[in-house]
Amino acid sequence: MQKDYTKVLLDFKSIPRIKRTRTFMEISGYPHYENVCSNILKFYLNPKNEHELKDLVINSLARLIDKNFKFDIDFEEVEILREIKTINDKRLDLLILTENYAIGIENKIFHHLHNDLGDYNNTVNSYCYNSRKPICIVLSLNKLTSVEDIEKINNSNFINITYEQIFLNIKKNIGKHLSSNNLSYVNHLNDFMKTIENLTPKTMENRALWAFFKNNSEAIQELTDGFTSYRNSLYQQVYRLNETLPQSEFAPLVKKQWIWDGRREGHNKLALVHDYKINNLYFISIDTCIDINGWEIQLFGRNNQSAEYLFNIMCQNKDFLPQPLENFERNDRLIYFKFDTDAEIAAVAQKLTDLLARIEQYKIRTEGIVIDNLI
Repeated sequence: MQKDYTKVLLDFKSIPRIKRTRTFMEISGYPHYENVCSNILKFYLNPKNEHELKDLVINSLARLIDKNFKFDIDFEEVEILREIKTINDKRLDLLILTENYAIGIENKIFHHLHNDLGDYNNTVNSYCYNSRKPICIVLSLNKLTSVEDIEKINNSNFINITYEQIFLNIKKNIGKHLSSNNLSYVNHLNDFMKTIENLTPKTMENRALWAFFKNNSEAIQELTDGFTSYRNSLYQQVYRLNETLPQSEFAPLVKKQWIWDGRREGHNKLALVHDYKINNLYFISIDTCIDINGWEIQLFGRNNQSAEYLFNIMCQNKDFLPQPLENFERNDRLIYFKFDTDAEIAAVAQKLTDLLARIEQYKIRTEGIVIDNLI
């Protein structure tokens, strides 16, 4: 059956987009590291730390399990420990000790729940002297649903709590803890919560987008395959160009003629490269590259010294460029010429040959090279 690709593309375009900004934790490269998250939790769970949010975070966690949980910040001591050694010589991520509770937390972002929860439970209970009540929590990004995980949790007296549940409580009650003295710590906490939320694909945008992909997967796959085939056919043009311009005939003075495959470095672009060395000091190159936007013949210096020589000396020579330098588009590269993707190879080759000849002639003039067929 003929697919209506136009409708598929229009439907995709109609899906609302939410501009997503990266959090500081994401910028740092540690958004899903359990140790980092556990360290942050340790800081905010302690009501007496300098964040001045008091018992907000510890209440947001503990009252999900025990609605009668209370912590008297004025008279009660708290100790929060990281990487507690268990009875069987394992490690429990967090242990919170108050006068009335021992709360053990095993933090799970993405990793499989392979831990010995029975050992963890026994360890938490070993701290329950003086009438302390044990609470054992597996804190996870998403609700654990596998039969194996649920059975392991139930058999070990653990309870599965998600980050989302804690964050809902924090957001509901944070207003009463705000002050001008703790705004930086509130911002850090918000950044942490946003980072974790970004790891959980539950936004309306994702639901709509994922539903679209699911409902149109066959057509999207065909479009993707077709586009990939089209792009690969463009890349083949670079190899054709390379065969059209053998080095010995068109660039006998070039130091190296080769093909750069940008796909290996995450770029959707290929280029035929000509590297020249001028006066044994300056490295000048030509990239004749193609991507889905078309061809570009680019002229540039391989380093700062070479770039300065190119633009301040070579391009100022009236016999080098076919028109004044200011008439060319440029940034760190001079765009010598552009072609559409459907341009004939012969036309691209002719324009490239012109630039190669100009560099060869410049090299001959400045270095005193004598080659009979070039002068």
